[in-house]
Amino acid sequence: MRSADQEADRLLKEYRVHEPPVPVGDIARGEGAQIARDRFEGNESGFILRDGKTTIIGVNTLTSRRRQRFTIAHELGHLLLHEGKPLIVDHSIRVNFRNDVSSMATDDEEIEANAFAAALLMPRNLILNNLKAYITKVAQRSESISREDLIAQLAREFDVSAEAVGYRLMNLGIFGT
Repeated sequence: MRSADQEADRLLKEYRVHEPPVPVGDIARGEGAQIARDRFEGNESGFILRDGKTTIIGVNTLTSRRRQRFTIAHELGHLLLHEGKPLIVDHSIRVNFRNDVSSMATDDEEIEANAFAAALLMPRNLILNNLKAYITKVAQRSESISREDLIAQLAREFDVSAEAVGYRLMNLGIFGT
């Protein structure tokens, strides 16, 4: 079984992604998932539903567009890395929900799905290339740069939240805690 990073790298190569932002919706559809967007009443930002023939990634439209992109990547991680939990309706289907608890990453599958989403949306090599280019541009103008400005710039480039970029930079060892 591949790790979250290996699976994300495989997809990036297969879908020929060489620059941000990563077309996560196209990749999810290419992997056989339908994306359904709707307003959810609870605190779920998304879910994945699988019944053996059909895979649906549900996305809460009450969350920001950038959060929706992360949710799609997170659920795609579940699709590719995890079997899912059975839910009995008229027939057996498998489902994973993404909510406030899962975003805290206290469950191994949630931690792995978050790692996959980060690796897919913010690939190490693209983060490093964009980071280097931005720092070089700022240095050429003899300007100073704050940590917040750098994170905001990368968040715009990768079309993800500043919080996601901050965590990714820490996990890559670029920023300390």
